[in-house]
Amino acid sequence: MTNWASPIAFEEHARPNCFEIDLGAIAGFARNIRALVGKGTTIFAALKCNAYGFGLEPVARTVLASGIDAISLVDRANAIQLRRSGITAPILVYPGAVASPEAVAAAKEYDLILSIVDLDSAAILSRHATRRLRVAVKVDTGQERLGFPAEEAAEAIAAIAAMPNLEVHIVNSHPNVPSPPSSTYLDWQLGRFEAMLRALDARSICVPIRMVASSKILAIMGRPSFNAVDPGQMLFGPFRQSGDVPWPTERQAFAKLSSRLIHIRTLERREFPDEAPFHVRPGMRMGVIPLGAADGAAQLHAGAALIRGRRAPIIGWPSLEHVRLDLSQHPDAALGDEVVLIGAQQGAQISPEEVVAFHNHARIADLAMQVRPSVPRRYLGGWEPVAAVP
Repeated sequence: MTNWASPIAFEEHARPNCFEIDLGAIAGFARNIRALVGKGTTIFAALKCNAYGFGLEPVARTVLASGIDAISLVDRANAIQLRRSGITAPILVYPGAVASPEAVAAAKEYDLILSIVDLDSAAILSRHATRRLRVAVKVDTGQERLGFPAEEAAEAIAAIAAMPNLEVHIVNSHPNVPSPPSSTYLDWQLGRFEAMLRALDARSICVPIRMVASSKILAIMGRPSFNAVDPGQMLFGPFRQSGDVPWPTERQAFAKLSSRLIHIRTLERREFPDEAPFHVRPGMRMGVIPLGAADGAAQLHAGAALIRGRRAPIIGWPSLEHVRLDLSQHPDAALGDEVVLIGAQQGAQISPEEVVAFHNHARIADLAMQVRPSVPRRYLGGWEPVAAVP
């Protein structure tokens, strides 16, 4: 009988693709943010979308060890995952689910700060809470998405604070920042939030954490407006402070995306050249790597890849699991050679910024979110998973 359950090293049988993440760079960006906002400001690291694709638990542990106070994210299941991994820092759960008894139970068991965006949700949380729960109230100052309109928020917060078992611990907003940013528009949004805080003061309602500062706001203003900030993308890539002074970019969180050549052949096709999947030249040397559109490759290149420290053009459109390369100028390329789509190799480099510009992405953080879970992550910096809490 075949023993299908015999031990096996699965990594030896996976496709030779790898996404390398530099936790040291992330730690450096976290320290930059702490230096920017000062010791008296509470920093929530916004680790939405699996920490923007870089990996929730390793990033959370890295930033908390590098000056960040707390974590914020959207998915309550992710918050529970962090708690079960042993993380004890405060966790704010942004609006992402309907208020329910299950949400209350999770907040109680895992010490989570739930967000409230309407009075009906607040009433549900209050009705099912059996002890006092800290909550956050979201105020809409211009995003027109979630929360109480700024002019109505003070009255709503007063009503929530009067509900049994609810303690308003955070009031926060996420301003709308168009491109290019408008200082007048931003001032209007911040002014609405300040007016709301004055209305709370007039009612003698003290909310400990007052937060309006995403990465964009910090980059524009160069300082916090209130006593807490929640940067996200600023933790993963170079971001400009006030004025035109960039943070150092010697190290990137997105260190390298690589694969290996699994096939090389010379093309001699002369029939139906116009129907070929790319422009075929007789004598063209073609190589193939096992990284494709299903892995995110369509958005993760700058039109070329590095082989033995030199660029090779990408030809055709990525198929689900493969990308073709023109190796005509690389007669020494051989099966098994490393192919780098993003990162450095033998003194040459294709930077994340180059790929962002090539595809007109908005930010470097968008790149990591394009790397699908099918591509194994390798962490530089010694991170090891911690056993989950039973």
